[in-house]
Amino acid sequence: MRRGYLMISALALGVAVSGAANAGPTISTNVVPGVNFSAYKTYTWVAPVSSVANPVMYQRIQADFDAALAGLGYQKGDPGDLSMIITTGAQQRTDVQSWGRFGLQTNVYQYTQGQLSLDVFDTKTQQALWHGQASQTVNPDKPNLKAIDAAIAKLMLHFPPTAAPAPSTPPR
Repeated sequence: MRRGYLMISALALGVAVSGAANAGPTISTNVVPGVNFSAYKTYTWVAPVSSVANPVMYQRIQADFDAALAGLGYQKGDPGDLSMIITTGAQQRTDVQSWGRFGLQTNVYQYTQGQLSLDVFDTKTQQALWHGQASQTVNPDKPNLKAIDAAIAKLMLHFPPTAAPAPSTPPR
């Protein structure tokens, strides 16, 4: 009986952990209340504060953001109405789960938590307007390009669109 209980517990724990790993990135955003994003039409990239470990990956991420921003009605400008900064990072995490009678059974999971952030500032006032962050378990030795693309797409679902210019009507 006890062995059956342990097998069912282990199976349930395995399903819960694998489901969490496949759930996709965790997204969080924060916007300054009352900001009228329809007043902004263009953007420019600000160089990252620290050196980028993989400049090719950074360019790919920036291109993904460029495509998403174009889809929302923004255009690159120099200088742009908005200044944008991309930040990436990874952190070693450890989860400890106790289970069983009196919590005497313990499982320890170690993994790397990757994070991708986009910070948006008003270029003229230098005031922060929007912050978005995607976090997900990653393999630091082998970046998953599809997961990065999906994280950017999911993050940009929360980015405020600009007001699209009214289509001009041809004279009659």
